[in-house]
Amino acid sequence: MNFFDWTTRVDGFVSVEASTCDRLLSDAGVSPRKRSHLLLHESHADPTQRLLVAFEQSTYIQPHRHPEQWEMIIPMRGVFALLLFSDDGFVADRIELTAGSIPISQITVGAWHTLVALTSSALMLEIKPGPFRVAEFSERFPAENSPEAERAARWLASAKVGDRYRRPSSASMTP
Repeated sequence: MNFFDWTTRVDGFVSVEASTCDRLLSDAGVSPRKRSHLLLHESHADPTQRLLVAFEQSTYIQPHRHPEQWEMIIPMRGVFALLLFSDDGFVADRIELTAGSIPISQITVGAWHTLVALTSSALMLEIKPGPFRVAEFSERFPAENSPEAERAARWLASAKVGDRYRRPSSASMTP
């Protein structure tokens, strides 16, 4: 489904209604990934990528980085933890983003990071420069669809500055 299927258009103005956000949150609740998104840009080639992302608490986003892009996060509902990692895999910072309290957070180019939903039905707006580029995922963490992903998600939810995730069968992996 594209952006215009979810929006109201009047005289050149396009808006996303609260009911659309509710639908995204509902879709996240029944999605196997426990999240859903709505692209607000027309194509992956657009110079500015904009999307709404809905999360449930149990979702897992493998820590990653964007080697050529910054990324702006605007929490709209609920509470998130933004975790930033050092190149050697330690939690360098943990920032709680609460809708209405910390309105904007910008992740610098090349920073290892992930987001964790600390409340159910969390919603954010993500903005980054286009065109779309695939993120580089940290090999220190399991892939999203792996059997170990649930364990990693639980660890991320409680990780503190200075902590480092240890994969059960890994010894020395790169971030």
